[in-house]
Amino acid sequence: MLFKYPQLLWALWLLLLPILVHLLQLRKFKKTPFTNVKLLQKVVAKSQRSQSLKRWLLLLTRMALFAVLIIAFAQPFLAKSKALEQQEMAIYLDNSHSMQLRKENSSLLEEAVQELINAIPEDLTFTLFTNDSEYRDLTIKDIQNSLLQLSFSTNQLTLQDIVLKSNTYFNKKDMAVRKLVVVSDFQRSMGEDIGDSINGIEKYLVPLRVEKVSNISIDSLYLETGNTPEKNLVVLVSGSSEFESTPISVFNGESLIAKAAVAYNEKGTSKIVISLPPNENIEGKVSINDIGLAYDNELFFNINTREKVNILVIGNADDLYLRKLFSDDNCQYLPINDQEQAIPLLKGQDLVILNEVDSLESPIELALNDYLQQGGTMILIPSKDMIIRDFNSLLVPYGISYGPALAIPQEITGIEYAHPLFTNVFEDRIKNFQYPSVQSAYTLSGNAAHVLSFASEAPFLASKDNMYVFTASLSKENSDFKNSPLIVPSLYTIGLQSRKLAALYYNMGSVNSIDIPEIMQQDRIVSVEKGDDEFIPQQQSIGQKTRLWFSEYPKEAGTYHLKNVQQQRSLSFNYPRDESRLSFLELTSIEGTMIRSSISEVFNEFENDNAVTSLWKWFAILALLFILTEVIIQKVLR
Repeated sequence: MLFKYPQLLWALWLLLLPILVHLLQLRKFKKTPFTNVKLLQKVVAKSQRSQSLKRWLLLLTRMALFAVLIIAFAQPFLAKSKALEQQEMAIYLDNSHSMQLRKENSSLLEEAVQELINAIPEDLTFTLFTNDSEYRDLTIKDIQNSLLQLSFSTNQLTLQDIVLKSNTYFNKKDMAVRKLVVVSDFQRSMGEDIGDSINGIEKYLVPLRVEKVSNISIDSLYLETGNTPEKNLVVLVSGSSEFESTPISVFNGESLIAKAAVAYNEKGTSKIVISLPPNENIEGKVSINDIGLAYDNELFFNINTREKVNILVIGNADDLYLRKLFSDDNCQYLPINDQEQAIPLLKGQDLVILNEVDSLESPIELALNDYLQQGGTMILIPSKDMIIRDFNSLLVPYGISYGPALAIPQEITGIEYAHPLFTNVFEDRIKNFQYPSVQSAYTLSGNAAHVLSFASEAPFLASKDNMYVFTASLSKENSDFKNSPLIVPSLYTIGLQSRKLAALYYNMGSVNSIDIPEIMQQDRIVSVEKGDDEFIPQQQSIGQKTRLWFSEYPKEAGTYHLKNVQQQRSLSFNYPRDESRLSFLELTSIEGTMIRSSISEVFNEFENDNAVTSLWKWFAILALLFILTEVIIQKVLR
C-alpha cells in the first residue's frame, strides 16, 4: 500500500493523546466505612471489572478511529510499479499512400484516426508524428481536427527512421518510461531493421490490414521511337493479384485521345502500346479505374517540342563516328577545325569535345576555362602526338594531369556501374564480352573518378566535376573503342546529361533538375504553377542556361507550367510507385517489439498498467464504523 501524502502519517503520534486522556481519567477509590458490606462486595467487584473493560474498549476504539482518519487523509492507494514512473509517449501514424486501402467504407488511415481519437485518454499528453508532420506534447483534443484533415504523403519513413525520430521527442534528462506506438500497414519498403542503437524505448507495433489485398497500378511509361513520325507510348501496368481486362484511357488535357484495354499475365505485369499524334505538344494523363489504391490510378506525362543538346566538336571535326553518334533529333552537332573560330561559339554550347587536338593555343585555353567555370561540360580525347604541357595547364586547376604515354597494349575491362554516367543504362552487369583495347595510353594522375578502366585498373575514361578525360587516342590505329558497345552509353550519355532536358515525367520525393536555355535576370524568377498551387523552385544561372531543382515541391501529382519564361514549358510529376506492390512485413521476426492487434488494445493495456486503486474511502468507512462502535460501547456497558 502506498500513500499520496505520506508526510501526514507523522500525525499518528497523535494516538498518544487518547492514552494520556485515559490515564488521567483513572480514579482512585476512597474507602468509606459501612456497617455491613458483606452483601455488597460481589456487586462492587463486578462494577469495577465492567468499568475497566469499558475504558479499555473505548481507548482502543478511539485510537483506531484516529489512526484510520489519519491514514484516510494520507490517501492510500494500490498501483503497479509502472504507474509510479514518469512516462513519455510518441505515436507514429503512417499516412503513406498504401494506407488508402479501404476497409469496409473507410480507408486504413481514416480508420486509424478514428480509433486514435476514441482510444487515447483525454488527459494524456503525447507526441504524434507522421511521414511529413509532427504534433508535440499535445492532448487528443488539441489535434483532433488536424488528424481528421490529414492527407496522404509521398514520403515513407523506414522503421529505423521512425525509432530515431521518436528518440528526439523524448526528454533525455528524466528517467522516464519511453513508449513508441507505431500504427502502419508495414509495407516491406519500411525495412525490417528497427535499429539497436537506441535502448530503453518500449516499441508497440499495431498492424492495419484488410482481408482482401488487390491493386492495379500504372507503373511507368516511355516513348518508343521508330522510323515513322508517329510516337508510340508504352504503358506498363502491374497487379498485386490476377485481374480481368481493364480499360486504359489517355488524355491530352481534358480531351480523350486514345483508349485501350490491358489484361493480367503470369508475370504480374502487362504492357500496352498506344499511338500518339506526331509533332504535337501533349500534356498527357494515363488513367485506369481500380478500387484498390487510388494514387497509382493516374500517371501524368508531358511531351514538349523537344529542345536539342548543342554539341561543339573542336579538332578532328570530320570524325565520322562522332557525327553518327550525335546525329539524332536530340542533338545539334557543330564540327569546327579552327580553334580561334570556336571561341565565340563556346557560349551557347552544352558540350564541347576536344577531339584529337595536338596542341592548345592560349586564347582557346582561357575561353575553355571560362566555359567550364560557367557550368559547361567538356570531353577531352587526346591525340597520339599531343603536347602534354598544353593540356595540363587546362587540367591542373581540376587536380588532374597527364603523364607520359606507355606503348603497352591494354584491354578496357573495368566499368564503374555506380558512376552517375551509367545510372539506368545497364540492366545487368556486362561479363565476358569482347573487350576493346588500346595500343598506347597516357598515364593520368590526380583524384578523378574512374568511369572506364584498363585491366591494370589505370583509368581509360575519368571524370572530375563536368570534365571527362580519355587517356588514349580513339583513332583507328590506336584503339577499337569506336566499334565497342561501350561507346554509346559513354559518349552519348555524356552528351544528353550535359543539359538536363525535360523528362517525360518526374517522380516526386527525389531530387530532379532541368535546364532551360534562358538567362534569368535579378528581377526575373521562374515559378511553377498548377491551378491555384504555385511555388518557386531552387534555380541557378549556369552559362547561357538556367537550372531548376525540384525536391520538396511539388506536393501533388499533375502537370505544372513554368512562368516568367520566354518559351512556354510544362513538367509532369507523379507519386513514386514503391507502395503499389502491397507486400507486407512479417512482424514476428522483428526483435525488440510488441505486437498488438488494435490501437484500443494498446491503450487499454497502458490504462491497466497505470491504474491506481484509491483506498481512502474504505478508511473513511472504517472511521464511521469505529464511531458507531464507540456509541454501542457507551450504551451497552454502563
